[in-house]
Amino acid sequence: MTLTFPVLYRDDHLEIVDKPAGVAVTDGRDARAADPVIARLGLLLCHRLDVGTSGVLVLARTPHGQRVVSDAFSRGAVRKTYLALVAGTPPDSGLIDLPLGEWKRGRVQIGRGRPARTRYTVVERKGARARLLLWPETGRTHQLRAHLSSIGAPIVGDEDYGGPAASRVYLHASQVALPWPDRGETVVDAPEPSGFTL
Repeated sequence: MTLTFPVLYRDDHLEIVDKPAGVAVTDGRDARAADPVIARLGLLLCHRLDVGTSGVLVLARTPHGQRVVSDAFSRGAVRKTYLALVAGTPPDSGLIDLPLGEWKRGRVQIGRGRPARTRYTVVERKGARARLLLWPETGRTHQLRAHLSSIGAPIVGDEDYGGPAASRVYLHASQVALPWPDRGETVVDAPEPSGFTL
């Protein structure tokens, strides 16, 4: 299989791409190992996006780049913004501060485990659906999906967490702000995919 990702940013150490929905970034056995498609491109994984999530994916062209970026993610120094379509009527804005546990049978345990925090704001409403901007303050598996489900606003297409069926999971990593030594912050945006309208 040959797959190319639209490149949003490239330098000597990094290649930041726009991952389409439906593409795996890990090999399915080891969450730290890049999917063979990515590995064949000669790139190294710095973080993950779920299969159903589209948008900004930071990959490394060198082991040094991978170390610097992975360290920034582990320190919480990377700022990420997501766009989601949800079914439900969440408050206009808020902080979801709810721990998340182990991944079992396609879901994470909600309400126990490691601390997890997500800030959000509603940018548009129509009936019982809304468009949200999300800013995860931690980086847990399925964090945004589980947190939105916990407030009665599951993501459209995310049937694992109670969302209505759709052609895809309507979650998009729209921006990443990444610190880099001696260069300051690099901000990269991914264009909004079609269909993210109410």
